[in-house]
Amino acid sequence: MAITADSPGHDSSQHAAGLNPFRPRITYVTYNVEDVDRALAFYVGVLGMQEQMRFPIGGGLNEVVLTFPDSKASGLVLMFRDERAPPIVHGDGYSRFVIRVSDIDGAVAALVESGVRLQTPPTDAGSLRYAMIRDPDGYLIELLQLRRG
Repeated sequence: MAITADSPGHDSSQHAAGLNPFRPRITYVTYNVEDVDRALAFYVGVLGMQEQMRFPIGGGLNEVVLTFPDSKASGLVLMFRDERAPPIVHGDGYSRFVIRVSDIDGAVAALVESGVRLQTPPTDAGSLRYAMIRDPDGYLIELLQLRRG
């Protein structure tokens, strides 16, 4: 029997909660990269992520799973092909990978010193402070600092 809004005992607050009864969590975001070694030099060498595993999916497609050292089962998956012919097209939507940091000014200074291209300098937005950088494949990365009141 299907539970509907007018079923006896139906709690509409559960329906409005979406997937909350299943306790969903975002664990990984995936980026397709043209040159995995160049991407790893950035994400591991500059941002400090760690490679957790690497495996072929099939058909020349591969994944590299990255996390930050103290993260709990969340991070970034880099997908790449053994042989890439056309360049990756990013599309027109506004998307970004968001990394929370404790000191945005220090993080930006270290990244710029490492040669990372700064897209947006540290900017205040209410109780947040953010900056934007780009990875070697052109993906936008937001650095986010939550300021305590």
